[in-house]
Amino acid sequence: MTCKEAEQMVMPYINDELTDKELETFLDHVYGCKACYEELEIYYTLYAGLAQLDSDEDRNQDMHNLLEEALYVSEQRVRGRKLFNIYYAFSQVLAMAALAGIIITEILKL
Repeated sequence: MTCKEAEQMVMPYINDELTDKELETFLDHVYGCKACYEELEIYYTLYAGLAQLDSDEDRNQDMHNLLEEALYVSEQRVRGRKLFNIYYAFSQVLAMAALAGIIITEILKL
């Protein structure tokens, strides 16, 4: 992913509009690119600050920590989805193996 692509994904990230694949690629890039991380931090700070002004939330929250928490949650989402996909594929293989075993057993009975 290029910096330009990452910059175009900042707002979709903040608005939670990225697919899991896009999110994974975005996170990998942001964690490895200081400039893009700083760009994300600026936008996140602006939008989180504006959201706080519109609500009755504590106005003394550390925006950097809020961003770190959001990135952590996003990373956990990506990892959780990957684990789910692995378990799903594994369960499908087991189901097919069991079905094949049943079919072979029934054929051998004939």
